[in-house]
Amino acid sequence: MLSVEEALLRIAALEVGVSTERVGLSSAGGRVLAQAVALDRDQPGFDRSTMDGYAVCLDGDAGSFEVVATVVAGSLFEGSLSPGQAVRIMTGAPCPRGVTVVPIELTDGGEATVTVTEPAALQPGRNIAWRGEDGHAGDVILEPGTRLGPAALAAAAMAGAESLDVYTLPRVAVITTGDEVGKDGPAGIRDSNGPMLTAFLSGLGLAHTRRHAPDDEGRLEQLLAEGRDRADVVVTVGGVSMGTRDLVPETAAALGFETVLHKVAVQPGKPIFIARNEDGKLFIGLPGNPVSVLVTAHLFLLPALARFWGDTTPPWSTQRLATDWKHTGRRHLFLPAALGDDGVTPVAWNGSGDLLAAAAADGLLDLPVGSDLSAGDRVRFLPFAGHVAGQRAQLPPRGVAGAPC
Repeated sequence: MLSVEEALLRIAALEVGVSTERVGLSSAGGRVLAQAVALDRDQPGFDRSTMDGYAVCLDGDAGSFEVVATVVAGSLFEGSLSPGQAVRIMTGAPCPRGVTVVPIELTDGGEATVTVTEPAALQPGRNIAWRGEDGHAGDVILEPGTRLGPAALAAAAMAGAESLDVYTLPRVAVITTGDEVGKDGPAGIRDSNGPMLTAFLSGLGLAHTRRHAPDDEGRLEQLLAEGRDRADVVVTVGGVSMGTRDLVPETAAALGFETVLHKVAVQPGKPIFIARNEDGKLFIGLPGNPVSVLVTAHLFLLPALARFWGDTTPPWSTQRLATDWKHTGRRHLFLPAALGDDGVTPVAWNGSGDLLAAAAADGLLDLPVGSDLSAGDRVRFLPFAGHVAGQRAQLPPRGVAGAPC
């Protein structure tokens, strides 16, 4: 059985059909940049006032200045100032040469003549953003692989970009499996995994379809073949373990997928299955229990999808552990945990079917085999994709286990 580290190395080595496309800035939000973006001019492009006030040309110790013009953002003062002269200037407007800017609140606000009421303000070069102090023409400001959030998009626009080369997003076909899923009655199980994966993929900006396959070999093969033909990645839920109806791996093989890995020493999610065909399409078989789906989607599905935009690493962070914890199990544990003012706290859970515990968490706590940790120790923490810390479900009081059979 593979370790988590070995499994991630195999995912990082996957060869998939990476391509790029050019999109306008209005369509580039959340996409991953496939080109370097450089400044097309100095930034700022001119000496810019950072205050509303007066740009004054100093004249020894004199504190009063003749106001000869007003300069607003987008306009330019033609000419130059002599000592003892000033222009009224607005934030963002170009400064004449050789001035200092005095905020209006440090003056008497005069129109024809202005007097500076705070002599300390009369120092050369104050309150000016100098041309090129943020960056120079030709400086690379965004590297390939940058995810284009609001600030990065704004920087690209400031650099003069109107469109950008980004990685083409993979199309995903989700197929949940199992006769029990969606059934009414005492043996039925409500479909929570389908909505979970829909939200997960939507948060990544990925187009996807969702179907359900019963435990019928012919119907399963038909739906998997349709997913393979229409998408770049087929994601199944359930059917990858050791049961008599766990038909997914052998059906994937019949459809031309070659196994990359099957079974990882991880808790929860041990039966995870990943395969690839000769066209570079991927097959990701997630286990059926909902917390296993959540964990393996973050640990393995996310980096597999990220191969299509040249990345492999989920956004791990380091946090303080809020309580003592000892992991005595035999598999690498990824435990739902909540972030708080005192650090990260494992959520009490009843195993891989306990979706309520996962909904009361902010992400996953990384606990290797043999972990013996104390409160205050630094631990690795993976936030749930698209989740805002603290905006989680309320964990109800834990129930009492039923009597043994």
